[in-house]
Amino acid sequence: MFKTNGERALLLIGVFTLVFIALAGILGIGANSLADSDEVQAVVEQYFERLPADSNRISGADLIDFIRFNKDGLYIVDIRDAKDYAVSHIEGAINVPYREIGEQFKNFPKDKTIVVYCYSGQNGGQVASLLNIAGYNVKSLSSGWGGWLQVSEPETTTEDAAASCS
Repeated sequence: MFKTNGERALLLIGVFTLVFIALAGILGIGANSLADSDEVQAVVEQYFERLPADSNRISGADLIDFIRFNKDGLYIVDIRDAKDYAVSHIEGAINVPYREIGEQFKNFPKDKTIVVYCYSGQNGGQVASLLNIAGYNVKSLSSGWGGWLQVSEPETTTEDAAASCS
């Protein structure tokens, strides 16, 4: 089922994240109280029941095809630091750094497939899991930015293009 140790690790991280969320709800950590624990447990169980065979991941090659054939149905979110996004990113991606996801995700469309990517896939997998629990249709780019670079040339920024012409 899982081809690499990285895929197994990503699944374990997602599971631990979901268990932490469930425990936080049950123990009343943060704004949630014990009264909400049944709701949190139900959402977590529903998430695992709906978990697709691909564990909410998409390969770089499949993303290229998705962009080519259904670009309007796609919303790409780069969760790397803004400075790295400014250097290069997937064409059409918006930048919402990892630490800002909790504040910004409510602005994401629910009628599109969201693809999240980070540097290696670890944080992207966590964000994809949490957003799927919140009701979004999200995939994490396998191996993150590194996985994308294996199959595509990065888009350069205007500054990079100007520098290469001089």
